[in-house]
Amino acid sequence: MANEQIHPRVLAALEQDQGILQSFGMTLEKAMDGICEFSVVVPNTLVNAAGFAHGSIAFAMLDTACAYALSSTGARGVTLNANTSYIRGAQAGSKLRASVQVVSRTKRIATLRGEVYLLDVGDAEDAEDAEEEVLAAHGTFIFQLIEPRS
Repeated sequence: MANEQIHPRVLAALEQDQGILQSFGMTLEKAMDGICEFSVVVPNTLVNAAGFAHGSIAFAMLDTACAYALSSTGARGVTLNANTSYIRGAQAGSKLRASVQVVSRTKRIATLRGEVYLLDVGDAEDAEDAEEEVLAAHGTFIFQLIEPRS
């Protein structure tokens, strides 16, 4: 997979992360210069009894995007703390887009923040109604930086 929007360090991690990416149906769109974006089409298998996408989808998108955003800066880390707020529910077939950025980084700790947007296509009969993004969730994450395993 050659993509100028994805840092080579992130490409190396993609192979190892296929299980989590496939479980949630995540597609990596960008991971460069401390910014990462993922997209997901909510599968029927991850809709809860209330008829909405399970919150684990947004959380997994944000958490994974944090790891890749950090990796795109040449660092590796693990989640120490995560706070996610859910604003709007999504249904099966809805498209979600997560965007995360590194906010600060020291020798041991990195702070990241991100948002998950619900892509609303609007009324299909209205040709002028373009795809619109609505905030579905947002979060802040603290990662402990680690040395790469050999």
